[in-house]
Amino acid sequence: MELFSAIDTRDEYVAANGATDVAGAFVALVESRPFLRECIGRAMQAAFSVPVVSYATLSELDQHEAPEGNLVVVSMLAATREEWMPALKNLREIVPRYPVVTLSSTDDVDLARAAISHGAKGYIPVTMDFEIAIEAIRFVLVGGTYAPIDYLLETNKLGVSSSKTFLAAAGSLTGREFSVVQAIKQGKSNKVIANELNMCESTVKVHLRNVMKKLNAKNRTEVAMKA
Repeated sequence: MELFSAIDTRDEYVAANGATDVAGAFVALVESRPFLRECIGRAMQAAFSVPVVSYATLSELDQHEAPEGNLVVVSMLAATREEWMPALKNLREIVPRYPVVTLSSTDDVDLARAAISHGAKGYIPVTMDFEIAIEAIRFVLVGGTYAPIDYLLETNKLGVSSSKTFLAAAGSLTGREFSVVQAIKQGKSNKVIANELNMCESTVKVHLRNVMKKLNAKNRTEVAMKA
């Protein structure tokens, strides 16, 4: 089960309401292995309207002047736990300039906590669904913070302020369901949601029923409170 954690308000996550990717944004992918770099880069470019540029190392990224709105996705898919620490030290050097998302091959709460504590805005284990991973990256791109939900539910392990977060069971919600939830949180009616998401009002009701079941909510008010 996964979660989205917002640093401020709904305005930061415009993408969840059908908006396009942030104007002027630029996504940099750092992956040392050429084949994986090409595969991940192409998949990301197909999902985003903003440019995705790949680099072999953080040093190579540093040699290029990145435009404003840049986000860095650092692949640590081959890194062992021992290799994570020096990598995180390098990460701390670039986070003042760019929001950073880390990709990991393991669903590890300790690594997630370490990444967040070193300034990363996202920790994405590749065991999750690709669509949700893309939404997580887009969410960080507009100002949010992403981490698996289990890590925050256990006494707020990642140290993210609970007063400034909202949680959604994004690991079980589809992308459309998540968008419906965000619209409900804004107090929008089913008719308005249907118009904004380009779907029938009856489809919105189906998504809402599914969300209520997944979140164990009795009505749309509880959905807004639990999400």
